[in-house]
Amino acid sequence: MDYGMYPGNKRSNEDILSNPNDHKRNRNAPSVRTEYRFLIAVSDAYAIFGRNGENYQSIRNKYHNQIDISQSSTPERILVFYGDEDRAMTILGDILPIMAQNQGVRPGFVELRAMIHSSQAGAVIGKSGDRIKEFRQKYNLDTKVFPNSTPGDTAERVLSLRGELPNIIECLREVYSILDQTPIRGPIRNYDPAFYDGTDVERYGGFMENHDFQATRTRFNPNHQQQHNNNYNHRNNQPYYPSNNGPMPTTALVTIPNSLSSSILGPRCSRIAQIRQQSGCVIKFDDPLPSNDRIISIIGLPNNIIHAQYLMQTAVKQWTNSTVSS
Repeated sequence: MDYGMYPGNKRSNEDILSNPNDHKRNRNAPSVRTEYRFLIAVSDAYAIFGRNGENYQSIRNKYHNQIDISQSSTPERILVFYGDEDRAMTILGDILPIMAQNQGVRPGFVELRAMIHSSQAGAVIGKSGDRIKEFRQKYNLDTKVFPNSTPGDTAERVLSLRGELPNIIECLREVYSILDQTPIRGPIRNYDPAFYDGTDVERYGGFMENHDFQATRTRFNPNHQQQHNNNYNHRNNQPYYPSNNGPMPTTALVTIPNSLSSSILGPRCSRIAQIRQQSGCVIKFDDPLPSNDRIISIIGLPNNIIHAQYLMQTAVKQWTNSTVSS
């Protein structure tokens, strides 16, 4: 992995990661975390970098070069902090407002994706997902550990945290406390974005090309139907993505009141199955948030997503009208 993207990076590849794709842990060494890794979208990396690299260099000078950002030609980067936890969280306190402003969802709201060793993922998730649910309720965050390891025969998984900045930092402190009490099993093989796989981002927690945080997190309004576009592709009931120079698949996150979920799912999930088939999109429902909202992930081509949203809005409107008439 090349960490020479930005001026002032004096730390060599060997200093940062000694053979990062196959590094054995010394099991007799004390479990002291000195590296904190995050997967970020390239747009966030450029926002941290700032004009002519001035912002990034200022942060590096402030924290004595204890921050690095990887270089690659893919839509994602690795952000790394070095040092103890207090220093890492202090650096993060400076970085998160920059990311929040770039993502533009709303003031003080940000998404952060932390990298954890695959063997420790179960400790973060908890039995039957109890611990990840506890994080959601305790810190009022949307939290998720993606099911697949990152590409390239690695041993890392992605923990996504979405919410208010202070809550993310407090939640991360608890996560790292859990990880420090959970010994790593197996080799440490860190993810290099050079192995980016755009077809698998939804399963490992990566970023699509031109990932737009603001456009992909919308509040669902059943009374406002978006323009219906019938130009969508599907084949064998699965998403079809062109391999040439056409539009790339993306992810839209729609927030609805949990009370409306059944109107979209339908009896025995028959309605959502039909929407998936007709739109050609992958559609997944997250667990309800503490606010009693629910986030729906829609993955597909832009026109397919528009079509899926239209079908969902129609389902809610029909259900609302039938409820009122009865």
